[in-house]
Amino acid sequence: MTKQPGQNTDFFIKAAKYQWNDDGDIKSEGIYAERMTGMHALFAASVQMPDIGGQPNPFPVHHGWTWLVRIINMPPWAISPLLVQTFLSVAGPAMLGVYGRQMEKLISVLATTWIASVVNLSPLTVAGKSNLTTFF
Repeated sequence: MTKQPGQNTDFFIKAAKYQWNDDGDIKSEGIYAERMTGMHALFAASVQMPDIGGQPNPFPVHHGWTWLVRIINMPPWAISPLLVQTFLSVAGPAMLGVYGRQMEKLISVLATTWIASVVNLSPLTVAGKSNLTTFF
């Protein structure tokens, strides 16, 4: 997420889901990354779940496909490699089972084109890129 020109800083921080400490400062990037990767791991786990007790999964696997395609079609944020790596480590095998060759092509694009477009803006980005390249 990128702060738009003229956008209120407090609004941007809330929209990006950053949180404040008790003393009014923004929590560290590491805490933010930990929270976001946890949420994405939960999302990745939910997209691969089968229907249970006749109730359809509210997040079927195509939601995971949509998220993954959208994130690689957007300019990458500092946290993007970490989120993609988290998602693929949890839901990658299920996505590969469902989408087969198309998923292989998407992983190829991630490994060759997308990861090269990620700029090392912070230690978080460097760590995310490193983790993601070991995934391929």
